[in-house]
Amino acid sequence: MDLTGRTILITGGSAGIGLAFAKSFVELDINVAGPIRTVSVLVERLIANRGTIVNVSSGLAFVPLQAGPIYCATKAALHSDTLSLRQQLEGKVHVVELMPPAVHTDLTADLPKDGDFAILTTEQLLAETIPALRKGTTEIRPGQANQLHWMSRIAPGFINGQLTKGSVDLIPEA
Repeated sequence: MDLTGRTILITGGSAGIGLAFAKSFVELDINVAGPIRTVSVLVERLIANRGTIVNVSSGLAFVPLQAGPIYCATKAALHSDTLSLRQQLEGKVHVVELMPPAVHTDLTADLPKDGDFAILTTEQLLAETIPALRKGTTEIRPGQANQLHWMSRIAPGFINGQLTKGSVDLIPEA
């Protein structure tokens, strides 16, 4: 797909507050309501321009992580919304979901550098994302996100156990 001159809307918040349940509505507002509201305001313009929507969720849309239960739930909600949106806008707007794994940001600053999570740089993320966009891929799962997707279907108990072991030290004290 030629991206030149194409109207592209990229949505997706990334608020992760861990176990602070009192602040979970902030995560819901940023990670779910924000993208949905943004698309709803701009969808007519995107239809008129035969544009592209790129919703940024996460590889954690497929599996729960103890250290961020609400974060994972919001990304699963955005994944579901994106699937429905793609069906609703078929033939009018190209709807893509980018599901990055852990990426070097403030949100991942507490992850151990030598841990079980392969953390991508933004350069690595873009190096996988841009070619996939050009190919017209509708679900872009760079790095470990693709593994999470397939393992959640093939061996959900195993991958959930691995994530539990790998994230137990990230759970804040209650």
